[in-house]
Amino acid sequence: MGILYNKSNIHWNYFLAIERDFEKLSRYIEFTESNNNTFSIELARIIMVTTQEVDVILKKLCKLVDPESTADNINQYKPIILHHFPEFTKEIVQIQRFGMRSKPWINWFDSNDHPFWWTANNKIKHQRTDHFEKANLKNAYNSLGGLLVATLYYYKTEIEKESGNSLSWTDLTFTLKPNSSLLKLKDDYYIEPGTWAKAEW
Repeated sequence: MGILYNKSNIHWNYFLAIERDFEKLSRYIEFTESNNNTFSIELARIIMVTTQEVDVILKKLCKLVDPESTADNINQYKPIILHHFPEFTKEIVQIQRFGMRSKPWINWFDSNDHPFWWTANNKIKHQRTDHFEKANLKNAYNSLGGLLVATLYYYKTEIEKESGNSLSWTDLTFTLKPNSSLLKLKDDYYIEPGTWAKAEW
C-alpha cells in the first residue's frame, strides 16, 4: 500500500524541532531572570540555527510581498518588512509556564540597530572565543521568539496570497499543526479559551 502525502509546512516543522530542543533545556537551566546570562554550547547551537532560519524566512517573506525583491540580508529585509507589516516589531512572545515575555524585534522599531540576538549570533559565529558569553538563555529565547514571529507572518502571507482571501490569526494558528508547545504570541491569536493570559505591554 502506498503512502499518501499532503504538502507539509516544512518551516513550521523546523521551528517546532528547534523549540523542542530549547524546551528540553528547561530541565537543566531554570528559565528565570537570574539565569538570563547563563551560556553554553547548546544555547549557542540554538541561537545559530534559529538565526539562520530567520534569514531564510525573511528572504521568502520579502519575495511574497514583493516578487521583484532581491533583499538578501537583515538591512535589506527591514524596510520591506516594516512597510508591509507595521506590527511586526511590536509582537509579544510569551512562555506562560515560566512567566517570560519579550518583544524580540523591538530594536528594529526603536533604533537603527539589529535585534540584539542577531548581533549576538554574529559574535558567536565569527568571534566565539571572545564572545561566547553571548550564547546565553536571553539571546536563545529571543532568537526563537523572533523566528516564531517571522514564521507566522510568512505562513499567514503565503496562505492569503494562495487563497486570495484574508486570514485571521486564530485561523492561522489553528491551521498550523501540531501547536507550538512552549512559545506563543498574544492570546488573541489563538482559539483555545482560557489558556493564555492577555498580553499587555
